[in-house]
Amino acid sequence: MVRLLALAAVACAEPPPAVPDTAPEPVAPEPVVPQPPPPPEFTSSVRPLNDAERTAMTGITWRPGCPVPLDDLVRVEVSHHDFEGGVRQGALVVRADTADAIVAALAAAFAEGFPIERMEPIVAFGGSDDASMDANNTSAFNCRAVTGGTRYSEHSYGHAVDVNPAQNPYISSSGRTVLPAAAADFVDREDHRPGMLFADSALVASLVGAGWGWGGAWSSTRDFQHLSANGR
Repeated sequence: MVRLLALAAVACAEPPPAVPDTAPEPVAPEPVVPQPPPPPEFTSSVRPLNDAERTAMTGITWRPGCPVPLDDLVRVEVSHHDFEGGVRQGALVVRADTADAIVAALAAAFAEGFPIERMEPIVAFGGSDDASMDANNTSAFNCRAVTGGTRYSEHSYGHAVDVNPAQNPYISSSGRTVLPAAAADFVDREDHRPGMLFADSALVASLVGAGWGWGGAWSSTRDFQHLSANGR
């Protein structure tokens, strides 16, 4: 009897309270924040002209009798900013003993964020200075006569460079000749815009600091695109 009562008491007892689920709520992972890519770095190289380049230049941008032999010319390749916010590789042909100064100036321009439209040896334009300027091409060596004259241009010696002709025109002393024609909108040098050269531009300051001269500082004819080792 006692056993039956005990069993009945157990049967009538309330069930134990439910044990709450104490498992921790899952933690959402931290969102991955994309990191901006590292800024592009300036790169450069200097090497002698190869046989294919010598052949392509002969009779176009160089010929026997030019004031600098092919053996004294080198190909400089550098990275440069463009006008679309990207970085490109460009190339110039220059005299070997000017390569260091030119690379240093282009490195300074790169660090400043200075844009250059394009940079190709002028043989790509059949040796035509006009065609190169019309394409807003930055160029260096080209064995040719000086603009408006018969003597050798400083480019014939491999120690001159023209930068962004469309933003940095050649302007005759009378002001009636502007080259290239597309640069007419950039005759006003008070209106500062990307790609224009000024005395305090990093590229100009670097070359002037190395003893070069800038055509934008000439007193009569002004050649804002032009820099040369002897200032002419």
